[in-house]
Amino acid sequence: MNLNKRNKNNVISRWKKIHEEEEKYIKENKKKTKHLRARLCGFLAGDGNVLVAGKGKNKHNTVRFFPDHSSLIKSFEEIISKTYNKSVKIKKKKNHYFLTVDSKPIVKDVLSLAKFGTYDWNIPKNLANLEKIEWLRAFFDCEGYVHKKYIRVQSVNEKGLTEVKKLLGSIRINSKFYSHIPKNKKHSEVFILNIGRKEDRERYLELVGFNHTIKLKKLQNQLEKNAVIA
Repeated sequence: MNLNKRNKNNVISRWKKIHEEEEKYIKENKKKTKHLRARLCGFLAGDGNVLVAGKGKNKHNTVRFFPDHSSLIKSFEEIISKTYNKSVKIKKKKNHYFLTVDSKPIVKDVLSLAKFGTYDWNIPKNLANLEKIEWLRAFFDCEGYVHKKYIRVQSVNEKGLTEVKKLLGSIRINSKFYSHIPKNKKHSEVFILNIGRKEDRERYLELVGFNHTIKLKKLQNQLEKNAVIA
């Protein structure tokens, strides 16, 4: 066996051992980290993606998250640390943060839970109540817009947003579903979900809330103003 081939085999053997250790950790901690895995899926459905090595130009198996506020970093790091025993690489960009973790076992685990991508993301099946709340909070952290009269999320993924409406309904938060067709024919139809009634926004705040500190404070302030006016 020549030196190059032996070195290659040593590298493959070393990575195989690392992956086996990671897979063992994931398996041993799966039950107690279900809520964190649901949160991860919510983050990735909103502002993230999953890259599979060898697919397209991808050289690594990578989970990426692009939060627009620093308050989401700690929440994401908690998922990766407790669920996968890994650390997150963090880069500050102009208008957002760039969080990544490279791991074949993590990518495999995440893709076993749900689909991801702008048009394809969905919600994991058979979520318990805590997992529903974690997924919703994370998704609204990324996609939620807090207005004085409603909380809104929008997406080009009609099926995915329909699932969000059902998930909200399962914890007795009512919402209304709309669609908008842009004048520019090159743009996709946009689907909109509004939580409009004051009672439903209050219930959203009580049960779900935000990890995103700016959105959380804004919702609290809006509801306090409404209470004073009433």
